[in-house]
Amino acid sequence: MDIHNTLLRKAVQIAAKLRSEGADRPAPEESYSLFKHKGDMIYLVGDTDSKEVNLDNDYRIQKVMLSAMRRDLVSCVQEISEGGLFEALLRAAMPTGLGFDITTDSEIPEEQFLFDDPGTCAVVTVPIEKDEELVQFLFDNCVTVMTLGHVTKGDIRIDDHSYGNIRQL
Repeated sequence: MDIHNTLLRKAVQIAAKLRSEGADRPAPEESYSLFKHKGDMIYLVGDTDSKEVNLDNDYRIQKVMLSAMRRDLVSCVQEISEGGLFEALLRAAMPTGLGFDITTDSEIPEEQFLFDDPGTCAVVTVPIEKDEELVQFLFDNCVTVMTLGHVTKGDIRIDDHSYGNIRQL
């Protein structure tokens, strides 16, 4: 089975799981964890190199992200946990019906990049007009950031391969 069929199969499984949990419907307290606008930039923020728990580093990154939220530099912050980056993207996308177009890290196998827990990380979106300001803020605060892509009208694209519309999963 090729990687694209594997990804599509996992995408359908994760979407079904999220629907069964009710995660496909927005809740008022989750306003910062959902994609807001087509065209917003998507970033991976945090330490992806270490799988070991470092509470001091986790706390520091959370403080920086809270500060970014208070400065209105981000429109979405979705923590990545055991479901990996792909589940975090679906959690942020499904309730609003928006999708994503991302590029994975070419130095990490696609499946590992998308589905493994990367450590203390979050998916973050930012309006294009605040893009440079957010990246500079994270850089100034010594927080690792990687450009993933952008929010789409509903299409899911990974490494230039289409996985359909978010509503079809």
